[in-house]
Amino acid sequence: MALSEDERRTAAEAGIVLFDNRLILDAQPPIDDATLAAVAERCAGPLPQPLVALWRTTFGGRLDYDVQVDWGGHEESLSVRELFHPDSGGYHDLWGWIGHEEELLREARPDRSGGLDALPFGGFEYLDRVYVRTAPGPEYGAVVAWRQGLPPGWELNSGDRAGHVAGNLHDLFDRLVLEQDPWSDDATSGSDLVEAIEGLADSGDPAARSASEQLRRLVRATVLDWRAALEQGGLGSQRRLRHLALDHAASTDDEELLARIVEQGGDPAEAIRNGLTPLDVALVSRSWNVVRRLLDHQVPVRQALLFGGSTIDLDLARELVHRGAERNESALLSAADNDDEAVLDLVAESVPRSAGLVQLGQRLWQTAAQAAHAGQRASARGDTEAAGRNERRAAVLNELAARYAPDGPPSFKFSGHR
Repeated sequence: MALSEDERRTAAEAGIVLFDNRLILDAQPPIDDATLAAVAERCAGPLPQPLVALWRTTFGGRLDYDVQVDWGGHEESLSVRELFHPDSGGYHDLWGWIGHEEELLREARPDRSGGLDALPFGGFEYLDRVYVRTAPGPEYGAVVAWRQGLPPGWELNSGDRAGHVAGNLHDLFDRLVLEQDPWSDDATSGSDLVEAIEGLADSGDPAARSASEQLRRLVRATVLDWRAALEQGGLGSQRRLRHLALDHAASTDDEELLARIVEQGGDPAEAIRNGLTPLDVALVSRSWNVVRRLLDHQVPVRQALLFGGSTIDLDLARELVHRGAERNESALLSAADNDDEAVLDLVAESVPRSAGLVQLGQRLWQTAAQAAHAGQRASARGDTEAAGRNERRAAVLNELAARYAPDGPPSFKFSGHR
């Protein structure tokens, strides 16, 4: 779908340009020859032509699409919100990221000479970065990425990750999609695209309005439509669409959708979102009907207490433990936020004292004090049921707090109820 010259000009005036049929927002002026040569001098080999083509179109801007990468069979989302350029005002500009990589290279290989093997050209703040390989060889021009790991207890992996993303920059842009229609109420990405397009639609310029129509079609063409695949009966063979459908069923407690996905060959135990399984998503979303159906399918429950420990009831906690759910530090941290102290007590049975849990113990001391105070207030107003419930909660919390932080919180010593 080609925009007319007037449509392209009007869109560009609004900061929108197209590259490989993907919209780039806040588009910067094209790179000049002197800057292109200066960047090339910092690299181990010539700049790949797809990157030059991008920069000849726009030397930096913003993207608002979804992209998934597969690192060793583990699918994760990757954020490519910014296309780096000089004086961007971001965490680093292009020159800052180049300098950052050069410093890391000097630290790792002080005897090495020459430019960067991989040039950083985009990413999201300091968390995600994408690079294009500039060193001569079989990987020349390939796009690779680095992602900072999350602290322990988050998702499934706390380490930094890096790996191959696409064969070249054109392949990367081809993988920029939208997992939901950005004009729908429940969309989680693409809102910037919608705002930019609707801004053109509200213009009094006929070229701007016609450009908005064309751009809206281009954006909607990138939407992954799992619903159509489901209706056609082919969802089971399309992994990305299948994962989106399972995610939707798990997060919205849609038992009927889950059943239809399984009927079409979907695996209710497969990882669907950054390593999370449908059970993990359902527990986080409190989709109790889908949780029940997934357990009927005998899905693995190893990490269920990590994702559901703060919200599940005691009966479900007991069932998960019986089925093999791990009771570890991460599960205990989750259960510490459960309103039912019996769930916390159950999880704590198999978690020994460790240095890493002292902070949790201190938090439990404070939570126990709050529960005891709530019980006293309930007793003063004659609410014996609430008073008894809070007294029992305080007793369990005190006992666990003494196990993990026997010295009490830093500010005071707490004698406990038993």
